[in-house]
Amino acid sequence: MKTKWQPTKLERRVQGIARRRATKQLMRVPWDRFHKAYEEYVRWGALALWVRAIVESEGCAPSWLAASLKKRCPGFIANEALLNEPRLLGFRFHSWIHNQIFGLAKQEGWLDALLFYGVRDLRSQSTWAYWEHCEQGWHQKRPSSYPNFEEWSRLARNYNPGEETSLAKLADAVEQYVEWKVFACWLQPLSGATIDLPRRVATQLERRCPGFLKPRNSDDIKSRDGRARSGERLTTWIEDHFFSQAKEEGWFAMILKQARTHPLYARIVQYSKRWNKSWSQNPMAVYPSFVQWRHVAENYVED
Repeated sequence: MKTKWQPTKLERRVQGIARRRATKQLMRVPWDRFHKAYEEYVRWGALALWVRAIVESEGCAPSWLAASLKKRCPGFIANEALLNEPRLLGFRFHSWIHNQIFGLAKQEGWLDALLFYGVRDLRSQSTWAYWEHCEQGWHQKRPSSYPNFEEWSRLARNYNPGEETSLAKLADAVEQYVEWKVFACWLQPLSGATIDLPRRVATQLERRCPGFLKPRNSDDIKSRDGRARSGERLTTWIEDHFFSQAKEEGWFAMILKQARTHPLYARIVQYSKRWNKSWSQNPMAVYPSFVQWRHVAENYVED
């Protein structure tokens, strides 16, 4: 996605505060619960924009849309007069979603994190862009009929005007990058350690990154069980070997930008800081397997 504007110093500061707040909330709930709500939020956000696009085009909620809302959202339209107030309807619908669908997240104190990461999801970004496209187009020429939500949502997810890289391709690459980040964070405490890599750790590293442990010069690792390279070197190696096409085609920066706003990326990086400190205090402890470490990282919760 192309950046349309550059934030001011104040805006960057506000964004930083919001990010820290969201990350703190993100650590209050296990990953599987957050991820399930996160996926739901993206879909409900799309539904809210579909409704908003239609009511603003029509100046009210058509009877078929009202019937759909009553079926999907029991109890939302308690006052029929709301159907004739487009802006109020949109505002009330967002509020209803937050309170009814994500009420538990709000009660437990992590709704802001859901909103922060949810609106930055590629699917949400393309949906917002498509909503703007519909708003402009339907204002100029009101359509004779409107797509149902499933059709509109499909069109919105694939809306990517002027971009050479498809959203689906970018989204897949982002997910892959986040997975590699999780793997790199698992190895991070061993990056600067003065002990040899445990054999099973070295074996798994070699299996996932074949050739990484092979020596390149006299300053490199002497053997498969030699000392670990720095975390930065592993990250560079991964990027060069698994994202070389994106680099050559000039869209690797987009992968990095989106990965760094991915909630799993944020959670793992935050947990990794605590894990690094904990392990450094007892470096002779048995190092966990990647599966064990990831399970603990995803289920770690802060008070």
